[in-house]
Amino acid sequence: MICLIARTKHKHTKSNMKNILFLGCGKMGSILANNLLAQKLDSKISVIKKSDKNKITKLKYYKNFDELPKNYQADLIFLAIKPQDSKKILTELSKSKIFNKNTIFISILAGKKISFFEEIFGLDAKIIRSMPNLPIEHFQGIFSYLANKNITKLELKKLQKIFDNFGTSIELEDEENFNVVTAVFGSGPAYIFYLQEILVEILEELNCPNQTAKDLVNQLFYGSILMSLNNNDFSKLKESVTSKAGTTEAALKVLGQNSQLKNIFKNAINSAITRSKELQG
Repeated sequence: MICLIARTKHKHTKSNMKNILFLGCGKMGSILANNLLAQKLDSKISVIKKSDKNKITKLKYYKNFDELPKNYQADLIFLAIKPQDSKKILTELSKSKIFNKNTIFISILAGKKISFFEEIFGLDAKIIRSMPNLPIEHFQGIFSYLANKNITKLELKKLQKIFDNFGTSIELEDEENFNVVTAVFGSGPAYIFYLQEILVEILEELNCPNQTAKDLVNQLFYGSILMSLNNNDFSKLKESVTSKAGTTEAALKVLGQNSQLKNIFKNAINSAITRSKELQG
């Protein structure tokens, strides 16, 4: 079972974490860092990143651990490096003196289990495995996570205030749920964008200008989402648009024939789940 914790609107959050460090800061790492900056935490956010690409002006960057200020101690470390490079880089981190027994590690590495990090940092290390999705950039994302037994209730309560500002936070009861969460929510925005892309292509084939098609499809999705936020009975909403013997009914008969659209999505999600399991090694 997937346990839903909370949904909140963006708000400023106070934090007792003096130093937040990002190890790596690619696309998702940058989105998380920008979100934290917008939360105006009482924290200094630093980044270990070798590349000079896509730097955020309000963050302090370092090429390696040795460049950090003398006696630097991280209270919270976001692990945002590539999974294939993680073993070597995290082993190097484990030998550094920039963290202590109270430092909390938050991983956004796809496919890497909590046990992977405990093997590197020790069984007493405080580890949170997470799966964020891209709409966090607009404070409307989904942040799924699971903490190991070393995270105290008080620590988790403080972190949840940060997580809730990402959009919706979901605490998972079992690590295997990450496979489903990754396939549905992590990859989910791509499914939406793909459907939008298809609709735009169809409109263009029907002689609608490209930019007009994009604007109209965006408005279609935006308006429909607003309707569903007020009433999440999707079946009834669908019925409210569908007139008997009308155009919508004609289209839905094709889409629903032999559950073909559902089966396509089901096969796609199952394929993503399988790939998620493969990434765990």
